[in-house]
Amino acid sequence: MPNPKLYAPIFERKSIRKYTDTSLSPEQLGWVKEEIAAVAPLLPGEKFTLELATSKEGWRIYGYCENTALANVNLGYVMQQLDLALHLRGLGRLWYGFGREPRDSNPPKGLSYAMCLKIGNAAEPLTRESSGFDRRASIVYADEMHCHASLQELLEPARLAPSAMNSQPWLFSAGGDAIHVWQKKLGLKKLFLGRMNQIDMGICLCHAALAIAQAGKGFTVEVKSPAQAVPEHHYLLTLRP
Repeated sequence: MPNPKLYAPIFERKSIRKYTDTSLSPEQLGWVKEEIAAVAPLLPGEKFTLELATSKEGWRIYGYCENTALANVNLGYVMQQLDLALHLRGLGRLWYGFGREPRDSNPPKGLSYAMCLKIGNAAEPLTRESSGFDRRASIVYADEMHCHASLQELLEPARLAPSAMNSQPWLFSAGGDAIHVWQKKLGLKKLFLGRMNQIDMGICLCHAALAIAQAGKGFTVEVKSPAQAVPEHHYLLTLRP
């Protein structure tokens, strides 16, 4: 479970695109290393590596994992913890590079480059107004048999997660005491967003986990597709609070 202190930044974080020319200090780099060491995976069996690296354009955190759906989800889950934690530390962060592998990346054996988080001293405000979120009104699946207002309320922080091109690929459905997690089928956009949208699902699930913890609950994760499918979506996994 992510650190509960990361819940509050969900409602004010924003992507920082303007940075000062001031390099991160040794103290700030120490903060970053502390937060990298503190991340908690969603799926402990999925291997990943986080690398703090510098370039001519500043500091980066490179994320490496196997290129499978659940490995990418797990990586997004842990990297979003860094996004929120470094916001609390007063640093700017930006999901960067649109999935393109940088020349200086160094994937460990068996893993591949997945995503980069740019970090630095912000030259613009770190926070946004709640009205600044451009997100779907609902992320809970509802048909004539299911209408889960309480689930929608619980998962409101998940709705505010950032995603590539603001594609918002996530959807949740209820099944008894379980919350099923679905990813939108992409069609032609899969050529551009396939792996990134799997990482987006992990970002969203980080927010969902923090919301569940805020409600005083824990959860377990299982991968067992429910009998009822959701049209135009792939089943991903199930949270059982």
